[in-house]
Amino acid sequence: MADATGLKKINTELVRKALRQGGVMSKNDFARATGLSFPTVSRTVDALVRLGELRQAGAAASTGGRCAQRYERDPRFRVMLCARLEGRRLSYEVRDLDGVVLEQAEQPPSASVLEMLDELAVQVREKYPNLGGAALGVDCSIRSGVVCETMSYHELLGVDLAERLCQAAGVPAAAERDMHLAAAGYCVRQGGWKGVAVCIYLGSSGMGASTVADGKIFEGASAFAGELHYLPIKNNLEYAKTHFAGADMVAYYMQVIRAYAALVNPARVVLYDNPLLAGKVERIRRACGQTLPAQAVPEIVLSHEFQEDYNAGLFRLANEMTEEKLHELLYL
Repeated sequence: MADATGLKKINTELVRKALRQGGVMSKNDFARATGLSFPTVSRTVDALVRLGELRQAGAAASTGGRCAQRYERDPRFRVMLCARLEGRRLSYEVRDLDGVVLEQAEQPPSASVLEMLDELAVQVREKYPNLGGAALGVDCSIRSGVVCETMSYHELLGVDLAERLCQAAGVPAAAERDMHLAAAGYCVRQGGWKGVAVCIYLGSSGMGASTVADGKIFEGASAFAGELHYLPIKNNLEYAKTHFAGADMVAYYMQVIRAYAALVNPARVVLYDNPLLAGKVERIRRACGQTLPAQAVPEIVLSHEFQEDYNAGLFRLANEMTEEKLHELLYL
């Protein structure tokens, strides 16, 4: 049998889950949604109001009797840090629980990436005592928060960025590869898109990709999946250093898509826009159609929303860290 603390935790999480799904609710609404008794719901809601997580949201419309008080989550109860490292530039946003951006800026450059990250985390922690979680996106390969492959940040190789951020910010933290975050964000912004998709992006650190299946990211055995510059394409590693100088981009994208078609067979390939791709997407589609069986040719979509997808994936990750922190708030 669960002890009193365990029961309170379960009840609290049921109320929190109902609120996330229901928006604004009365105690009767909570009781119906959770299956808990009204007295239990009343105690739990009142405790969360005292804690500051919930706030009164006005009375419900009258049905002839006493109007029931409604409650909603205070989105500023906890905030989260969403940071992005790309091309040795560290930018960040501070968001509330609804995803509203409260602050955004770029961290002043420093000789050390780790120093920039530490300074940012401490700065945000001091400014926002209600910081609940943090997430970092990085344009290199990361496995369980540890940098395991990089052409741009040699000083980060082997560093546990998730733990580093956690220690500096004092909250649960995670670090993930930028492409995985963008692919996750793409699915979120597509209304929870299902199926197999591959997202491909060419940025300042080279070209990378991420595969998502039914909303779940595939990283591979050692988080190496999507490191496109290791494909057996002529001059491929050199292209990462020269930013594809002299490359036939139609042939290159076609070879990448053909490899994914043979190994993963995605329903959709998302090509994030970049100057080297301008005016070439239709030619890439034709090249794929000429070199693949008809049933293996994926839908090839040009997207101009890499930043939006990346931000959506980063917010989702930071929100997961923040929700994890909320599990500790059981002063009931």
